[in-house]
Amino acid sequence: MSAIPRTQAEREDVLASLVRLPDAVLAAIASDGVLVPMPASVGVPPGRVMAPPADRATILDAIVPAEAMTVIGAWERARLNGVGLATVHGRREPEVPLSLSFVDVRETHGVFVGALDVLVGEGGGDAAAPLAGLEVSRRPRTATVRKTALAVITEIDERTTRMLGWTPAQMVGQRSSEFVHPDDQERAIANWLELLSRQDAQRVRLRHRRADGTWAWLELENQYVPADDPADATVVTQMSDVSDEMAAHEALRQQERLLRRLTESLPQGIVQLTVDREVVHSNSRLPVVLGLPAVRGWDDVAAVLDETGLALLDAALTRALTDGEDGSLELAVSTPAGEARVCAVSLVALGDREGAPGALVCVSDVTDSARMREELTAKATFDPLTGCHNRASTMAVLEAALAADSTAVVFVDLDEFKPVNDTLGHDAGDELLVTTATRLAGVLRRDDIVGRIGGDEFLVVSRGVDGPEAAAALGARIRAALAVPAEITAGTVPLQASLGIAWAGPGTDPAALTKRADQAMYVSKQGRRGEPVLWREEPVPV
Repeated sequence: MSAIPRTQAEREDVLASLVRLPDAVLAAIASDGVLVPMPASVGVPPGRVMAPPADRATILDAIVPAEAMTVIGAWERARLNGVGLATVHGRREPEVPLSLSFVDVRETHGVFVGALDVLVGEGGGDAAAPLAGLEVSRRPRTATVRKTALAVITEIDERTTRMLGWTPAQMVGQRSSEFVHPDDQERAIANWLELLSRQDAQRVRLRHRRADGTWAWLELENQYVPADDPADATVVTQMSDVSDEMAAHEALRQQERLLRRLTESLPQGIVQLTVDREVVHSNSRLPVVLGLPAVRGWDDVAAVLDETGLALLDAALTRALTDGEDGSLELAVSTPAGEARVCAVSLVALGDREGAPGALVCVSDVTDSARMREELTAKATFDPLTGCHNRASTMAVLEAALAADSTAVVFVDLDEFKPVNDTLGHDAGDELLVTTATRLAGVLRRDDIVGRIGGDEFLVVSRGVDGPEAAAALGARIRAALAVPAEITAGTVPLQASLGIAWAGPGTDPAALTKRADQAMYVSKQGRRGEPVLWREEPVPV
C-alpha cells in the first residue's frame, strides 16, 4: 500500500486487506466524518466493528487531542485520493502507537471505512488489548442533576451518566459532596450555604470524580426551587464541563511557574514591567545586583541611579514601551551602602504576541569587567609615568582636532635632561618628567591635552586656536610655566625646554603639523635660551 490507490478496484483491495487484519477495529464513516452503522456489505465481523454512539461522535474522539490535525490530514487525503494513512495514539492507552487507515468505498458501500490497528512490534504484550471492546462516545458538555436542600441527589439525566460515567443507581441517594474533589469541599459547602441563605441561583466551579477515577472540572449553576415547607425545597443543578478551559488555565500557570523558576536560576536581575511601569515580577537576584534590601516597585530601581543614568534609562524604557524597540546600556549604580557599581541593562519590548504588553528588563553587575576595560583603555591611552597621553593617543587626538578645527601644537623638548639622569639617577629624571607634565597641564584649557611622545619630548595639542598669534601666546605661557627650577627629592634642578610652535587650519595632515613644530623646536634649541619659536616658512622666535 505504498502507492496511493485511486481506482475503485484498488480501494476495494485496501478494504479487503483491512478486514483481514485479525485485531483491527473498523468503523463506518459518513461523508461529514460522523460514525454511522457498518453496512453488512462490508463483511466485518460484529465483534470488530466500532459501534456508532448516539451523539454524532467521530474518529477524533478516539484519538489523543494533540494528534487531531494528523487525523484530519489523513481524512483529507482519503477524500482526495481514496486512501489516507497516519500513525496516531488512542485515548485509552496513549503510549501505544496505532495505525489509522481511511478508505473511500462510497461507490460500493455508501461509506468511508476507517480502521485502527496496533502497529506490529509496538507496545508489547497483547497487541489487541488497546483496541478490544473499543467504543467511541463524545461526552456531553452539559447535564442536569436534582438535589434536596441537604444536597442529596434525587435524580440525574442520561447526560450525567455519559458525562461522568455514573449510573443513576450509583448517584441517587448520595450527597453530591461524595463526588467532589477533597480540595474543593470547603468551597462547595460555602457556596451551598450561600444558596440556601439567598435562595437564588449560585455558580461555582468544582472538580467532580468520574467513574473511571479521573476528575472533571464542572461549572455548577444551582437554582433554588422553593416549597411551602423549606425542608421540601429542591435544587436543580445545571452542570457544564469546563475541563478543557481549566486545563488551559493550568497549562498557563505551569508556564508561569516555569518562567519564574527560570528567572530565579539566572545570575542576572530580572524585572517585568507593564506599560505603566508597574512591576509584574522581579526575581530574587535583582535586589542583590542593585545592592537593595528589596525591589517593590520601579522607583526602587530608579533610586540607585544618578540624574544622567536615570535620564538614559528612562529614554530607553520609553522607546521599549511605546515604540517596541529593544535596547541596552551601561549605567553607574550607587547602592544605599555607598558602593559604586556598573550595571549592564538590557530591555526587551513585550507586546500583544507575548500576552503581556510592557518590557522585560535584565540587569547584570559588570563592575569588574568595566574596571578592567577602563584599566586596559588607560594603558592603551596614557603614559604610565606622567599620566600624559602616549604617542599613539596624542596623534589620534591631533587628527580628530584637525578634522574639524584650527589647531596649534607646541613641541616641548627638555634641555640638559641627560645630565640629570647621569648625575642624579633615573629616579630624579622621572621626577623631573612628572614635574614638567604637571606644569604643562596647569596652563592648558579643558579641551587641550599633553602627550609624551618621546623620552623627554612632549607635544601640547590645543584645538580651536584662532591663528598663529594665539598659538604664540600659548607657547609663551608654557615657557613661563617651565622657567621656575624644579624641586625634586635630589634637590633643586633647573628646568628649561626648547619650544617649537606650529598652527594650521582644518584638514592639515597631523604628521606634517607635528614635523613643523619639531623643526621650530630645533631652531629654539639652537638658541639655547628656551625661547619659543613659531613655525613659518622661516621659523621665528616669539
